[in-house]
Amino acid sequence: MTTIIGVDFSGAKSDRNTWATVARLEHPASLHVDSAQRIPRADLYDLLVAVPTPAVAALDFPFGVPAQFASSIAAPPAPTDMPDLWRAVQPISAVDFIAARNTFVAVHGEPKRAGDFKYHRESYSPLHNVNPNMLPMTWHGIQLLHRWHQEHPRRWYVPPLPAPAPPENVVTLLELMPGALLRALALPFKGYKRGRDSAHRRTQILDNLAAASGVALPDLDSVRDDCLANDDCLDSVVAAVGAAMWAQDSSRFRHPTDDELLDAKLEGWIYVPNLD
Repeated sequence: MTTIIGVDFSGAKSDRNTWATVARLEHPASLHVDSAQRIPRADLYDLLVAVPTPAVAALDFPFGVPAQFASSIAAPPAPTDMPDLWRAVQPISAVDFIAARNTFVAVHGEPKRAGDFKYHRESYSPLHNVNPNMLPMTWHGIQLLHRWHQEHPRRWYVPPLPAPAPPENVVTLLELMPGALLRALALPFKGYKRGRDSAHRRTQILDNLAAASGVALPDLDSVRDDCLANDDCLDSVVAAVGAAMWAQDSSRFRHPTDDELLDAKLEGWIYVPNLD
C-alpha cells in the first residue's frame, strides 16, 4: 500500500481554500479515497510529517521561481537547486517577497520557468500577480517546503532532486498542476472551474477520470458531490490521481532531459504523464 495525498493549495490570507485528498493506493491500481476536505496550511504541514511511508503527495504550487529572479533575491553565490532557493526565501517576509518581485518585474517582466515555457504554455509565471495572483501561493509553498526539508531532511524525495533514501522510506513531493494533468488525460482542462458549462465539465471529469488515468476509483462517489460543488475539492482529487499514477509508474511522466535538468533542479518541474 502507498499513501496518496493530493493537494489543491492556496496562499489566500483567509487560509480556508486549501484542500487535501487523502487516499490509499492498493496495488496494482486501485485508489481508495479516505477523505477530501479543507485543511489549514499548518495542518497540511503536520499531515505530511505524519503520513506513513511510502507516500506520494502531489502539490499544486510552484516549487521554485525563475532562475534570474532566484539570483536577484539570494545573497551570493546564486542558488543552484531548490533547497538553496528555499533557504534564501525563508527569512524574506511575504511583503518583502512581493516588493522584490515588483522591482524585478519592472525591469525584466514576468518570465516563466524554463520547463513551464517549453511544455505548459497555459501555466502562469510564479511571479504573476493578477487573476490569478501566484505570489502568496508561491511564497507560502516555499516556506512549507523549506520547513519540511530543514526539520525532516531525509523524509522527502523532491523530483528531480536526488532521492535521500529508498522509495519505501520517503514521502515523494511532486509538483503537479491539475489542469495540466487533465489536459494530458484528454479531459476538460478549461472551463470546469466556473462558467455556464462548468458543472457539465466537472461531471465529465469525474465520469472519465478512472478510465483515462488507469487508476480505479471505487470510492469516488463518496466525494462526488463535494467535487461538483467546489472546484478546489475536484482539483485535490485530480492531484491525488496524478500522485497515484506516479506511484504506479513514474517512468510514464515527462522528466527533464539532461539539458533541462540544471534549470529544473532550481526552478521546479511540473510533472505530467506522457500518454502518447
